[in-house]
Amino acid sequence: MNIEIRQKDDNTSWEELANLFHEAFQERLDQGLHFICSDFTPDYLKRQSANDIILLAFDTENETLAGAAFVRILHNKNDTWGYLSNMAIKPNYKRKGIGSKLESKRIEIAKSNGCSYVLADTAVGAKSSVDWHLKNGFRIIQMISWSNTNYYSYNFRKQLKPHPLWSNSCFCRIHFWLSALRCKLLHRENGEYTVFAQYLLCLKKLLFNSN
Repeated sequence: MNIEIRQKDDNTSWEELANLFHEAFQERLDQGLHFICSDFTPDYLKRQSANDIILLAFDTENETLAGAAFVRILHNKNDTWGYLSNMAIKPNYKRKGIGSKLESKRIEIAKSNGCSYVLADTAVGAKSSVDWHLKNGFRIIQMISWSNTNYYSYNFRKQLKPHPLWSNSCFCRIHFWLSALRCKLLHRENGEYTVFAQYLLCLKKLLFNSN
């Protein structure tokens, strides 16, 4: 098997790419984890990735699309970073090192664009994905609850350039535990407010109205 990484062009349709995600994330649906990727339509995928660099992994022996991964370069006035999203590997090509090939290319692109770091996220319950990120040099820095999923997520960060705080593993752990405490106090797994959060909102409303 020979895997070649290419950027998406018109030879690969959005429908073919959406089908790849459906196949790849069926495993997560079977685990009860509703990743957004599992519902991608071709039109949504095209719109959602308008500002992304899309990398495709092809088995050149039969020109089969084996995997895909997206990277988006983001900027503000102080920094440049990369957001790594939507990695999918066709089931019969998993555990063959394709994800690592795609990841290496994404990191290479981020570095060539001057990124100081890259971010990624996945479901807390997706143990293989969590372990994969940790194995590839990411640190868990935050817990998040999205309104369009049914699980808590880990937010990962990988430094490409040294940073006085984010390069410190102790700081990253403290930042994570504080965010996890806040997340679970205020949000359920599906993004809805907890009873405690609703109480705080009512209290805030009463205090502002009284003024």
